[in-house]
Amino acid sequence: MKKILYIIAVVLGLGINANAQDVETISLRVPEFARPLIENWAHEYQKTHPTLNFEFIKGKADAARVIELTTDDDAISFARYAILPVTTKDSEAARLTSHRLNTRKLRSLFFVNDEEDDEELTDAQQKIHIYTGNSQLSASRLYASYLHQDVTDYKGKKISGDDAFLTTAISRDPLGVTVNYLSNIFDLESRQPGSTLALLPLDLDKHGRQVIENANLDDIIQLLEEHNYDEIPVGNIGFAYNHADMAMNDFVNWVLTAGIKDLHCYGMLALSQNELTAQLQRIASRDLAQN
Repeated sequence: MKKILYIIAVVLGLGINANAQDVETISLRVPEFARPLIENWAHEYQKTHPTLNFEFIKGKADAARVIELTTDDDAISFARYAILPVTTKDSEAARLTSHRLNTRKLRSLFFVNDEEDDEELTDAQQKIHIYTGNSQLSASRLYASYLHQDVTDYKGKKISGDDAFLTTAISRDPLGVTVNYLSNIFDLESRQPGSTLALLPLDLDKHGRQVIENANLDDIIQLLEEHNYDEIPVGNIGFAYNHADMAMNDFVNWVLTAGIKDLHCYGMLALSQNELTAQLQRIASRDLAQN
């Protein structure tokens, strides 16, 4: 009897080890503003792919199989981000920036420019404190690039770490202003700006001004999916990974076919149908290239 129990235990042990060896691990390197969305996707995907494990890594941590979130042109795009300038409610900065800002005034507000550009601002407005991030995918970097400025030309203070710290910084400074992603500005449950935050008014058309003034996340997403404004940076974000790895290819394909329904919930804009089709074709062509 003991011999039989021993054999059963050995067989079960071998089965457990075999199952453990069958589990694949894919590492995900994503900035914090997008992490809740990607975590949701990983959780949903694992429901039908139980032998696939996802781990989130930071910085330059080494990993054998990595999917990285990036704005590079060669990435497989799955969504679009938007960036808005923001301050705190009832602050001195909110009062000083109460007039609508066009791109010229935004450049003057955020960046060190020549004296002619600085004339766009009043003496009081020039005292505003600008807070910017310095991480690789900081909204501040993308905002500067969009306005054809260098990150070294930002006025004010650079904050290390995640862009979420930018909203904390301006909440402590009555003259503080920054730029950030929608998901860092808005409460994803109430769909309104965080309790202390207020959007800066922008020089848009009548409908656009009203939408920004009302500050509802869903309305802003719809506005920016339908209209382009020089004052609001919008760009593609996607995944960079080894396309020869079929497990990673399959996950990204699932994101573009099933996961995209969650984009608005997490403050992201959807790709146009034509662009989405083009991204799926890129995945398919890479798949065929490996066969």
